[in-house]
Amino acid sequence: MHLTRVEIENFKGIGTRQTINLRPITLLFGPNSSGKSTILQALHYLREILERGNIDPDRTISGGLIDLGGFATLVHKRELERAVTLKVLLDLSDEQGADGLPLNTGLSFTEPDFAELPIRYLVGESNEYRDYAVVQDVSLLVEVRWSELEQAPYVSRFSIELDGESLAAVVSPPAEGRAQLTDFNFAHPLLRRAVLQEDEPEDLADVQENSSPLEDEIWSLAREAAADRTTPDTPDDRLRIAVRTELGALPMLDCDLVLGIRDPDVKKAELEKRTPRVNGLRSLLSELILGPARLVRQHLTEMTYVGPLRDIPTRSYRPQVTPDEGRWAQGLAAWDLLYNDRRGDLMEEVNSWLSGKKRLRTAYRLERVEFKEIPVPGVVHQMFERGLNEDDIGELQELYRSLATRTEIMLRNFENGILVAPGDVGIGISQMVPVIVAALRKKDGILGIEQPEMHVHPAIQVRMGDLFIRVAASGPDKFPSGKTLIIETHSEHIMLRLLRRIREQTEEELPPGILGLTRDDLSVIYVESGPDGVRFHSLRVEADGDFVDRWPQGFFEERAEELF
Repeated sequence: MHLTRVEIENFKGIGTRQTINLRPITLLFGPNSSGKSTILQALHYLREILERGNIDPDRTISGGLIDLGGFATLVHKRELERAVTLKVLLDLSDEQGADGLPLNTGLSFTEPDFAELPIRYLVGESNEYRDYAVVQDVSLLVEVRWSELEQAPYVSRFSIELDGESLAAVVSPPAEGRAQLTDFNFAHPLLRRAVLQEDEPEDLADVQENSSPLEDEIWSLAREAAADRTTPDTPDDRLRIAVRTELGALPMLDCDLVLGIRDPDVKKAELEKRTPRVNGLRSLLSELILGPARLVRQHLTEMTYVGPLRDIPTRSYRPQVTPDEGRWAQGLAAWDLLYNDRRGDLMEEVNSWLSGKKRLRTAYRLERVEFKEIPVPGVVHQMFERGLNEDDIGELQELYRSLATRTEIMLRNFENGILVAPGDVGIGISQMVPVIVAALRKKDGILGIEQPEMHVHPAIQVRMGDLFIRVAASGPDKFPSGKTLIIETHSEHIMLRLLRRIREQTEEELPPGILGLTRDDLSVIYVESGPDGVRFHSLRVEADGDFVDRWPQGFFEERAEELF
């Protein structure tokens, strides 16, 4: 599962809707304060909405510098009449099922009215059905507006797309309890028959082409009870179903949809006959509407953000045992993981990159050092103060075993063999460690890093490109990762290494033991701010590692200007 596209409108410096296509490795370049961080901030905002129902956030779950300041601050130009729109696309093509989307895990609906729908995951049963019955991607759009009456923001629209086609939306005015499920796309392929009839052809493609929407069969109950024909500007045949929500159009994601489809004019006996169909309709709509939203929420929950200013552990550093995602922003969560890595697997892998000859090639490696602490004053201290005798040996051994042990993560310098604290070496090493740990730890999802090159020598910046390839690029012999890297950087060196690996892979000239990269694994985006707001320019890369497009504003031409 990977995030492959983000669309943003009226958020921070972005006015007109901008579409950003993401790859396993996405580099964001641009001048200072041009809006490079806007993508990460938008994703944090969407996460706040889906995970905490927080429509008006300042400090976010991820901590650090991600302080959105509330809706009145984050809406473009602080013009409250604008609607902030965020839309994301999740690619599920590499999934063999997802708990958040049971229609892709082999489950189906048993009610007769829905038994013909092709919403069953058939990969593993027969690959020939893959493009016909499997959801390959899901898209979620959230629109947030300001309510003058409530003096607060609210979700005005919450819409779902499956496989690139609109399915339905929840819309709401500012008033509480007015949300409606509407804009159904009855022609969507998932709402067409998948079961052969006696008089229909056996060829699957013909069946799909000749099938008709099951609108009348599936939605008749809902149409009878919920069709809204009272609004003058609404077509008579537009279906609207009242739905219970928490905030505006934002549904409650952790339970089935609560639908207002009970018709008060229907007698109790008739209503009881309809109950199975009502339950089936609720299950179906919950699956198609809430399933994609749960997947997006799950993916954003797994996001890791490493900020541009990483803290250095103090000499008396005590790791936090309880995970706290907000500590990643300052880098301290990486040190927490290293301290709590009792088996040493993570530290061994970090060291292989920190000091490996074909990797970052620094002069340091991490080591776990343990100290016995003697309280002063204390029994052991007093024994040494008065002088030891032979009778003290047995007691001293017992006391030694009872002394508290303190652990520190230190750095050993290969050149002189000296162990030093992280704060005693060049700041670049301490800035690199959180980046390396975040990249190598066994957690998929989005990894957002701001300025990984901070205080790092250009030679090491270049080799950081190979680290990013190792953890994010797709294909055989690559690290088994589902990470999507979004890297805000000013480092020409990182980019040049990635372009070089593309060229070497294309020309089959990769050095032994070095992983390559394809142009489909890399997205290079130039961000610039103008009178109309922030613009994102995607710079295409050729198979030989050269750019198809010229850099806007002469970016990176400073070197040529100084040299020539």
